[in-house]
Amino acid sequence: MNIINNISSSLVDEQAELSIDAVIHVSISANKLEAYVNIEPPMNGGATPTLKALEDELVRYSITYGIDEIKLRDISENPKYNYNIVIARGVAEIRGIDGTFELKFNTEKDFKPKQRSDGTVDFLDLDIVENVKKGQVLCEITLPTDGTEGTTVTGAKILPIKGKAVPCFSGKNTELNEQGTAISATIDGQVEYIGGKINVSETFYIQENVDISTGNIKVNGNIVIKGMVLAGFVVEAGGNIEIKGTVESAKIIAGGNVILKSGITGSELICAGDLTGRFIESCDFTVKGSAKSDYIINSTFRCGKDLRIVGSLARLSGGSCLVGGDLIAPIIGSESGMRTEIELGTDPYIIDRQEEITNQLPCLEKQVNSLTRLISLLQQYKAANRLTPDKKEALESALYSYETKMALIESAEKELVEINESIETKGYGKIICTGTVYPGTKLKIGNATMTVTAELKHEMLYNNKGEICRSSIR
Repeated sequence: MNIINNISSSLVDEQAELSIDAVIHVSISANKLEAYVNIEPPMNGGATPTLKALEDELVRYSITYGIDEIKLRDISENPKYNYNIVIARGVAEIRGIDGTFELKFNTEKDFKPKQRSDGTVDFLDLDIVENVKKGQVLCEITLPTDGTEGTTVTGAKILPIKGKAVPCFSGKNTELNEQGTAISATIDGQVEYIGGKINVSETFYIQENVDISTGNIKVNGNIVIKGMVLAGFVVEAGGNIEIKGTVESAKIIAGGNVILKSGITGSELICAGDLTGRFIESCDFTVKGSAKSDYIINSTFRCGKDLRIVGSLARLSGGSCLVGGDLIAPIIGSESGMRTEIELGTDPYIIDRQEEITNQLPCLEKQVNSLTRLISLLQQYKAANRLTPDKKEALESALYSYETKMALIESAEKELVEINESIETKGYGKIICTGTVYPGTKLKIGNATMTVTAELKHEMLYNNKGEICRSSIR
């Protein structure tokens, strides 16, 4: 028994004297962006951690990125025990930035009257239409970024989450540029933002009347009005206009055609295309193309091409009518002898231009005469060596104005000759009356005039060698 006790005591003493080196523990964070070293202290004079031992342990755990070499050396020289020391750091990925967008038009209509520059308020301008031009930028887009890659302490790449792209806003008649940074209109029209889409409509629809709830309407494209246009309001379109209700004491301006499903009274209409109407009464009309209507009464009507009066109540009575082409109507004038003036000749627009140039030329010539006198006087100063800097500047300005005015005169005279030749060679239209031309009607076809003193029935009237001739159309 004593022998066993002696052996046991000897082993204990031997263990107590056995030296144990420091033990290095390495761990990695869950996100693998940090590595830690934790060292158990040596015992009984065991060895402290060496730099190589530390490096070997990191290699064993595949830690290769972001190692703090200075700290690693410091640990080997001045070790800290039983303490987690961050020895390597990775780089976190950076999430991509989401794309953004900015609409370049107003999406929230407040329908408030516009304030004029003088501070007064225009109660008829509610700005309910957002007009845009072809090529106009409607939305600016900032593209999302991909983000930046990260790296773990083991050298593995961490892929970032890319930023979200903006939704696809491009709708009808719009396009996204190649870079994906802008949406533009592909036509002239009216822009709307509906259901997350930017749409440009060629036609703007008004479901009810044009009144104080809408204000005046101005669109770049077409417009369809399903109700009436009330007194005092203006409807203007760069394209066609269609009005299903009546128009009363309003102003209609169209860059294209006009269709009046009902009547129009006491109004002004300017149409660059063709006109189709029902009844027109006490109006001032200018139509560049052809026109067709049920009847026209007591109106001033200018038509660039043919005018046709058709329908169950078809007649042209009272007022004046200037037609560039043929006039076809069943009844012209009235039984009561209402004064009705009909003139057939050149396109009214050409006549207007002829008159404009004719009035413009004397003014230009007067300006040229004044400039000629001024230039002559200043050149005398120059010849006498008395041309001061301000007079020199005046002479240069006068010479430039003189050249400009002379060029304008030359261009205007050339255009006037072309207009006159066009009028002479074009010839004149015909009046074709399928019913009756009543007395009191004054006719002018080109340079020939005629006042109707007795009823003319079923006749065609035309200019022949400076006289109005008649022929039966039965």
